[in-house]
Amino acid sequence: MDGTDSIVEQDADRKDRRRLPMIGLALTALYVAGLVAYLFWQGQNPADLRLNELGDFLGGVSSPLAFLWLVLGFFQQSREIRLSGKALHLQAREMRRSVDEHRRIAGGGEGGDTP
Repeated sequence: MDGTDSIVEQDADRKDRRRLPMIGLALTALYVAGLVAYLFWQGQNPADLRLNELGDFLGGVSSPLAFLWLVLGFFQQSREIRLSGKALHLQAREMRRSVDEHRRIAGGGEGGDTP
């Protein structure tokens, strides 16, 4: 039963791991499409700007995307740290079981199996 639970849990983790990048890509595409539509409706062409104005424009329109990906990265890292802590807890529990089993075997002596 633990094997199937583990497989289901790994599959859910894999889906969760893909969720944040997909959200980020969708929001990025939506933002770029909205930006292009806004520029089109305003009749503005960024290519007509001088170089310093173009740099200001690009810095201004890219900063929300940078912040979005920073926040998504924070959530991803938080999730990974939580999973790492969970894995360490499981590893420590398994190690305790192994030590208990070794103690049981060593305590039984050479005479045979004693419960």
